[in-house]
Amino acid sequence: MSDAIKQAKQYISNKDYKEALKLARKRHGKDDIEDYIAILDLLIDEDYLIALEEKGMYYQYYDKTHDNGDYGEKYFDQYLEKQPRSINVISDKALSRFNKGHVDEAMDYMDKAYEKYSSYSKIEKPRIKKNEVLMGKIELQIQAKQYHDALINLNQYEDKYGIDEKLLLYKGQMLQKEGKNRKAIDYLNKSLEKEDTLVGFNAKADALYELKEYKQALKAYNRCIQYENRADPDLELRTNFNYKAAFCCVELGDEQEAIKHLNKTIGMLNEYGRLPNDLEKIYQKCSFEKERLMKTGEVEDREFKQSKFLSYKSAIYILIIILILYIILKILGYG
Repeated sequence: MSDAIKQAKQYISNKDYKEALKLARKRHGKDDIEDYIAILDLLIDEDYLIALEEKGMYYQYYDKTHDNGDYGEKYFDQYLEKQPRSINVISDKALSRFNKGHVDEAMDYMDKAYEKYSSYSKIEKPRIKKNEVLMGKIELQIQAKQYHDALINLNQYEDKYGIDEKLLLYKGQMLQKEGKNRKAIDYLNKSLEKEDTLVGFNAKADALYELKEYKQALKAYNRCIQYENRADPDLELRTNFNYKAAFCCVELGDEQEAIKHLNKTIGMLNEYGRLPNDLEKIYQKCSFEKERLMKTGEVEDREFKQSKFLSYKSAIYILIIILILYIILKILGYG
């Protein structure tokens, strides 16, 4: 038994559950997951409900397999059996349902948390404010690509709670998705004044692109490309600003620069296996456009020529190494 477990048991025997939970969180912070979970289980055995939510949130956010895809839901369910009016845990469960692909159910839970906020918060003080519940639902709608519904809720949010940083960014993005590009730019400019964000510049660039203001769009896309390492896990986002930079260059008559961006996009998508349909369409569009530009005879694929040279050079080196190894083995009496 570790010292942390012994200390936790002492806290629990004295009914000092908060200190035991603090100790568990410290073990989590030190990546001692075994003791972290063990202390939470000790607290759960004592009917300390906060520990149930804590354990669920660990599997929701931190565990690599998310408890084999459960996303902490069974712990949220246990909590809600004992306290069905918990705004916090209703919201937690909504995210679990969303992560499992049950989008409509997730939205229903978020609606319940929002509509029942005033009455439920008298039973158990929520960790999040009422406006944050609505914004949480909006964020789920954006992830689910329910852009029209998200915009409706963003308008409701703005009318009731005013403007904040998330509202500016999300509403700018959703206006752009709905084709209201001028208005989108107004919101996105205000958002970017408060914080430079990759998604903000990408959305602004998309709005300018749709307005055929290709020079300004390219400037914004290049800003995204400059910091694209921040978007590394998001293939869809990286693909968008790279391939559209290429088509901006085409519209501006800079075919050589377009080839560079097309090569980058094609190479990036080639690194992945089976692509989703929307990315597969972009891959084909970029491939066809590159072929069209090359057929004009006015541009050259410098990157391809260089890669051919490098491949040939590498092959020569490999052959030389094989020959040397063969000679050494012959000298040593092998073969």
